[in-house]
Amino acid sequence: MSVRSVLILALVAVAGCASEPPKANAPLVARAPSAGETSAIARIETRGRAIYRQDLVAQRARDALAVQGVAMPLPDVGGWVVTERPEGTRASLFVEDADANAHVGADVLLPAPGKGLPEVILEPQRAPDPAEAAMYRARQTALANADELCGAAFGTVILPGADRGWEVYLFPESDRSKVIPLGPLLRFDVSADGGNLLSTQKYSTECISMADDDADLYVKLEGRPQDELPVPMDVFLSLTYPKPIMLATGGHLWLVENGRIKPKGP
Repeated sequence: MSVRSVLILALVAVAGCASEPPKANAPLVARAPSAGETSAIARIETRGRAIYRQDLVAQRARDALAVQGVAMPLPDVGGWVVTERPEGTRASLFVEDADANAHVGADVLLPAPGKGLPEVILEPQRAPDPAEAAMYRARQTALANADELCGAAFGTVILPGADRGWEVYLFPESDRSKVIPLGPLLRFDVSADGGNLLSTQKYSTECISMADDDADLYVKLEGRPQDELPVPMDVFLSLTYPKPIMLATGGHLWLVENGRIKPKGP
């Protein structure tokens, strides 16, 4: 393997993992994924790309507000809720009043690429629909149960989950040039009404980052169950920055690059 600079990050003992993490000096063997793993990898890639797309929508919406002279962050901003509309993707900025009641402070309608410019509506006179209200409650439920945000700026993505519930992903945003934050990376499964936390998945709890220098590759060794594959947040990171990620799990090596997961030899 030829790289100009390799950064090895040991993220040890993810909470809730019963198996011992693979040792950094354990032999790594190349193997093709099984049929079940291939199917699971396809689902993981799809989820990771969905997280990336929604985060990109929020970034485009922030840029559209900036063009209108609306600076971020705003006081009392609750966060973005992204929904699909017949006319395009709508990113709605939720704002809370002094009594923590949320209303829609801005709508940004993003047409399909090449189909026009974003349409910004400040202070739209509308109430959130039931799905938007449930998504926003799910976001707030996740934040109320997140104690590993490291005091950094963070992003949130809300996607449909099982049983009409919601999956809320929390991750740090890079607010400094030439810095890539790698943790914490958290997922919360929330009930359909957005009010009840059902489960938490901590992909990484470390407050860790790396310099975005001329490195071709960085390697992450993570304490995960022996049979675990890369996760959607790995796919998201590979698309966001982008850099190849190599994961050692269960004595095997996986390469995550440009939103794709592939087995990799040592």
